[in-house]
Amino acid sequence: MTAFRLAALVALLLAPSLAARPAKAQDTISLRALHEAAIARDARAGAAELIRQQGALRDRVIASDRLAQPQLNAQATHQSDVTAVPLRLPGNEIPTPPYTRYQLTLDLDQPLYDAGSVSARRAVERSRTTESEAELRTRLYGLTFEVNAAVFTLLLQQEQRDELLAVQRALDQRLAETRLRVREGAALGRDTSALLAERFQVDEMLDAVASRRAAAASQLAALTGRTIDVNRTVAVPGFSPASPRADAATVRARPEFARFEATRTRLAEEVAATAVESRPRVSAFVQAGVGQPGLNQLRPDADAFYIAGVRAAWRPFASRDAGRRAEQLRVQQRITDLEEKAFAELLARAATTDSAEIERLTALAERDAQVIAARTEIERVARLELDESLTTTAQWITAQTDLAEARIAARRHTVELALAWARLHTTLGLPLP
Repeated sequence: MTAFRLAALVALLLAPSLAARPAKAQDTISLRALHEAAIARDARAGAAELIRQQGALRDRVIASDRLAQPQLNAQATHQSDVTAVPLRLPGNEIPTPPYTRYQLTLDLDQPLYDAGSVSARRAVERSRTTESEAELRTRLYGLTFEVNAAVFTLLLQQEQRDELLAVQRALDQRLAETRLRVREGAALGRDTSALLAERFQVDEMLDAVASRRAAAASQLAALTGRTIDVNRTVAVPGFSPASPRADAATVRARPEFARFEATRTRLAEEVAATAVESRPRVSAFVQAGVGQPGLNQLRPDADAFYIAGVRAAWRPFASRDAGRRAEQLRVQQRITDLEEKAFAELLARAATTDSAEIERLTALAERDAQVIAARTEIERVARLELDESLTTTAQWITAQTDLAEARIAARRHTVELALAWARLHTTLGLPLP
């Protein structure tokens, strides 16, 4: 397969700042630079730092679970019955605990062994941050296709404009000659009318081209934040052989594959996190407070107290639910694998289409040259015959129009070839030179 490298894509004179500069070579900007400018300008570009900050904050919150967790509790209750001592001793009265109770406590719980729960949750959150960053890069990459469309629309309209201006100049020259011949009686007035009608038609086409060029320039300026002056020249790209092939390694340059990998990593971390759910936990605790009554139920006055100890917790049946969640996550991993495979196949098909388009347009280049040569000769003969009054102005206009259409087609094919080459690299995710 014949392939091409884009050597210089767009030569844009940046206005209006250039007006104050001394005359020099045109400032140039590459398609790659336009891609980077569009991504940097997009409002979502600033979200990358926010995603990292968000991930760091979540990580700190989870890490704090290893520290003692203070908790202030207050409670007021009234109960229907209390424990009473059914004894009556002479000279002594055993108090009855109050039915209404008040208690204020400060509880501290210090994990001693969390079965790796905090580490697993932190790993999950870090993988989610990586996945979110990959998702953002994937969304921003879509801007490159918009830039391609705007740039090549601008190039295509410029090529059409240049050829129409050449036709316009030829018509103006022929119109001046015909008016002179009409005054001398060597030509008919209808010849002038035919030339004027064709001239007006070219003007209408130029107006349409100017409108499309302005729209493409405005879109490109909005995407990149750069000033695009449509009155300056945009250079048609040149080529040299060296185009990539769509193989398994090449297509994986797209940011979507980094996102697929990040999703798999996140799911794997979540599977690992489910494994610790059924493991026992051990923690030390301290409770200090004041209550009425306190720990001594037979003392009716408010009293301070504390309790300290070690507790263990274990949910023996949690492994069943954890296993189901882990299997659900593994199914999601398989779904992600299938989505990645389908996306790779989609890219391969798109790259095959672009490669076929490059081959077709490459083959057209030689044919366009032959068609232009033939149309040029036909127009030359028609022009000479018109000068000798051997043909009509309408026939020369037809020959001139056919030549212009052939040249416009050749220019369009050149731009389309550049677009196919750039689209192939963008589809594969490969950087442009």
